Amino acid sequence: MTARQSPALPRPAAIAALFAGRGAYRTALWTSNLVLLGLWGPGEFALYATATGVSGWLIALTSSGIEKAALALVPRRGGGGLIPLFALLAAAPFALALLGWLALAAADPSGAPARYAAAAALACGLGCCAVMAGLGRVAGRHRVDVLAYLTLACAQAGGVLLVAWTGLGAHALLAVHVGVLVVLDGTLAARLAGGRLGKLIKGLLRGRAPAVPGGSPGPALRAAALLSAGEVTSVAASSVMFGYFAHLGDAHATSVFYVWSVALSVVTMGVGYLLRIVQPRVAVWIEGAGSGSARGAARRILVPAVAGGAALTAALAAAAAAGQRGPVATACALLAEAALVAAVLPAFLLVENTDDGGRRRAAVAACLQLAVTAAAGWFLVPAAESFGALLAYCAGEVVKGGIMLLSLRGAR
Repeated sequence: MTARQSPALPRPAAIAALFAGRGAYRTALWTSNLVLLGLWGPGEFALYATATGVSGWLIALTSSGIEKAALALVPRRGGGGLIPLFALLAAAPFALALLGWLALAAADPSGAPARYAAAAALACGLGCCAVMAGLGRVAGRHRVDVLAYLTLACAQAGGVLLVAWTGLGAHALLAVHVGVLVVLDGTLAARLAGGRLGKLIKGLLRGRAPAVPGGSPGPALRAAALLSAGEVTSVAASSVMFGYFAHLGDAHATSVFYVWSVALSVVTMGVGYLLRIVQPRVAVWIEGAGSGSARGAARRILVPAVAGGAALTAALAAAAAAGQRGPVATACALLAEAALVAAVLPAFLLVENTDDGGRRRAAVAACLQLAVTAAAGWFLVPAAESFGALLAYCAGEVVKGGIMLLSLRGAR
């Protein structure tokens, strides 16, 4: 593939199938949790939910940056040789987490450390699966993504049936899901990288640096590290917000915020996934048109997005000051945050796919967004609960876009 041959976008039917696969998995995940609560009762379910919740950030850490770096670099001229490296970067955390879990399970299979280690292995396995699916898409194998997530959806349903039939506990169910991911990720890695991945691993075990396009894995590793910042800080912001609700000690308020968070995640995940589908084509366009064109397009997106977002956030802040915090006000805040995410993320996609400088700009903006969201939430959550939390998200998103816009002034 060359810079003059942009990868074709998937057909609408293929995009619909991709979303159907991800949607089936998410639906199965949320539904299975509700059914497990009924089957186990609150005590055993709390063991399962706490372990998976604590480990959830590992999914973002082990997938987001690696997948986005692969989608940015593999489609470019000579980038196909990076596929084994990205496959290894995704598989290594899963392998290490798997070994750690097996060691703890052998020492004390019924203990909390083994259960948490199983949840960590599950999270790393899901991160690995996301990267493998992304590598499949960039190679034009969209069915790989669809079939992988349909398999995970079936695994969720099968896990519930096993619990109902055999009475499996939390740790045993986690072990089942980890086993499914071992088989699934191993199959995906073998199909995508084949013998090249095995040669890369053997070379590393013998102390040889991996042979990749350009002679060094450094640029790919830097890209993966920088591109992980956006999603990791987003997960951290959500965790901080739930921490504020836990500090309130109001179970009803926390439950209501969880419902609003799920609604928001449908939008943010959908927009993010759509952008990853088109990212290979964007990366190759930037390679041909130049980074200046991408930065110019990002500025044109961010100017109205930041201005409109600031106005919406100011209006929502005025409503909060007036004591508004009901469902209508919260729904308005949700729509404002969803609109901001949908407007700002495409601009960041353009900047992140230019060079390391653009990726550093995006990472700095994401970190400042987290700081602003956490600071605003500290005051707003006690005052306005879910409305306040969503308002804090809006403030962080405006700051994120504004920092990027300022950093692009004068950039060519």
